[in-house]
Amino acid sequence: MTARGGVVVVAGLLLGIAAPPAPAALAAECAAAQEQVVAEESWAQRRLAPSRTWALTEGAVPVAVVDTGISAVAPALADAVLPTPDLGGGPSDVDCSGHGTFLAGLIAARPRDDGPFAGVAPAARLLPVRVTDNPAEVDPVRLGAGIRAAVDAGARVVAVGLVTALDRPELRAAVAAAAEGDVVVVASAAVREAGTRAYPAALPGVVAVAPLGVAGPPSNTPLGADPVLAAPAEDVVGIAPSGAGHRRASAPELAVAYVAGAAALVRDRHPELRAPDVVARLLATADRPAGPSPHPRVGYGVVDPVAAVTTVLAPTGPVRELVADRLDVPRPPEPDGAPARRALWFAAVVLGAALVLGGGTGLVVLGQRRGRGSPTPRPGDAR
Repeated sequence: MTARGGVVVVAGLLLGIAAPPAPAALAAECAAAQEQVVAEESWAQRRLAPSRTWALTEGAVPVAVVDTGISAVAPALADAVLPTPDLGGGPSDVDCSGHGTFLAGLIAARPRDDGPFAGVAPAARLLPVRVTDNPAEVDPVRLGAGIRAAVDAGARVVAVGLVTALDRPELRAAVAAAAEGDVVVVASAAVREAGTRAYPAALPGVVAVAPLGVAGPPSNTPLGADPVLAAPAEDVVGIAPSGAGHRRASAPELAVAYVAGAAALVRDRHPELRAPDVVARLLATADRPAGPSPHPRVGYGVVDPVAAVTTVLAPTGPVRELVADRLDVPRPPEPDGAPARRALWFAAVVLGAALVLGGGTGLVVLGQRRGRGSPTPRPGDAR
């Protein structure tokens, strides 16, 4: 690790930065604590501004993180980490790598008085599912078991921070079970090597997320699945497995956390929505790029938690045809025209009746006048 301005930069712990750490480095990371606090709000938090939704919802639903585990001793996740089944690799609430904890912090870190950092959904309850200690080594069968365990444990949203290039029936079956269980599954569309596929993001029903940098989507990150959304993934602020401080990191799969947090906000605010409707809402309210959608690098656009929570959508229709009216600025109520219309109809009826009655009376009077002016001739009158 290296330090820049007192802030630790995660270099070996996150995919897409450098080679994965050796076991000895992992052990050292387990013992390390981060106490340096980032005092300024990150560009990702300013870009998405999830705090604007917290008066309506803080995303109080179970969110699983299928990764390297989540550290239950991280101060920012105090009382947020729930017990989950052990898949045989040790307890899931321990995270030597720090990868899963970093994603969990982006999703649900609780606000603190010592800095502006907080997760997208700070009331989410986290279900840690540990399937590896090294995010660069992912067994697709074990990954499938982790997704299935998350669904069985009651997760409403599953954030998969790991990527495999291997398609396996067990992984497909787990994703299908999530869809059947009304669970939103979010995964990274990015891969290490161009020409390979990104699983589970490439599977039907999974929300495939592309990374976003300060200047836009990074052109040098290969994608192994067609993205439907994009989210920040470069120079983002997160937390360590221990200590009250923060880290900065860049990695394509970090984008998953922001979309998963937005999904948690929607599921909490709109509990009546099924998983496909939640996804449709996220896509319909995304900050869309110029040109046709979906875009090959960002899909339907950058996830927008505020719009996803506060937008009224048309009840039916394809995603690209949904009509959205923002509720950020309340509109004045439309005037009710029914009373005015009834008054006009009443006036028209009264006027019509008056014309009819007035016309009939005039005819009678005219007939009477004609009768008096031209008496009927009698027999014998001179002609």
